Amino acid sequence: MDLDSEVNGGVLILHQIHEGKHQYEVEKVVKSRKDNSKKMFVSLQPPSPPQTVHKAGHKKEQTEQPPPSEDTLHPVSKESMMMNFHWDMKREEDLNECEEKKEGEEKETGGQEDVSQAQNDDDEEEEEEEEERDLLIVTMTKTSISVVRGRGCDGDSPCQGCHGTGCILSDVVMVSESSTVTLVPRGSGSFKQEKLSNVTVEHVDTHRYLRGHCSQRSLYVSPNPEKITIYYYKSSFMDRNFRGVPVVLNLTQSNCYLRCCKEGARVFLQVETCESQRLKQISKSDESTMSFVFYMKSDKSRQRKFESVLHHGWFIHIVTESDSVEMATLDGHVAAHSFLFVIQK
Repeated sequence: MDLDSEVNGGVLILHQIHEGKHQYEVEKVVKSRKDNSKKMFVSLQPPSPPQTVHKAGHKKEQTEQPPPSEDTLHPVSKESMMMNFHWDMKREEDLNECEEKKEGEEKETGGQEDVSQAQNDDDEEEEEEEEERDLLIVTMTKTSISVVRGRGCDGDSPCQGCHGTGCILSDVVMVSESSTVTLVPRGSGSFKQEKLSNVTVEHVDTHRYLRGHCSQRSLYVSPNPEKITIYYYKSSFMDRNFRGVPVVLNLTQSNCYLRCCKEGARVFLQVETCESQRLKQISKSDESTMSFVFYMKSDKSRQRKFESVLHHGWFIHIVTESDSVEMATLDGHVAAHSFLFVIQK
């Protein structure tokens, strides 16, 4: 062993013979603290036998992964999309009661007509109950949806959807960053006044403006504009279909409001006085104040229709021949453009 350069430090080498070969293992190295820039190496000159230098280290043991069980779900695809869907949540007990009720009626009624009639009655009752039931709204932000590999239903106990004919079930996993749950009552609720806007209401077909006589309790249209105050409301309940924004129409700087009334089969529009405090919050069960509320709904051209909240399907329209303001239905007997108005600030 020769030193080809100045050695500043020390090294401990372990020598052993393995399978007829000499092995040298570096156990420890002692370096000088004064000068770390000088290198140290060991040179083995021939006729030394072949050498193997082995550096000590720790090998990480690999743990075998347990085989996946048959019940494990494996995601196979992922897609990003915009989804609009509606969830009707029901209790499992209610579903069981409905099934038992249907089975009992089928046993009692032997004819097919009786069964179909009972089915129709149940559907009507169920629709009425759904309209009165509260609505649960779940709002989720930054939601990811994963579709898990489909599987077939069990042949011994088939699902209710296919009744043994065979189907494929796919699990959908939804994960969101945050979610909020809101309970919206359907059977009861109220309109709460939020903001107002002083505008003119122009009829699209005649280009005349909506005006009113508070003392005569009547409405008419005129080429001269008059300010109408629109009070916007927030609803605490939700209809099955969107009908528009709830509003109350007021003759500006007065206590006179537009009101949709009904006497027998006749539905008409009139101007009536009302205390503004009564209209701050309007209960759905109070028909006297609900008659002041209209649903204002606009199309893409920002032309608006006003539908009575209390009397469904009745809209404000203008009779062109007499310039009078009345209520009518969209049954085709009245021209569609007579219902359209434009709001101007």
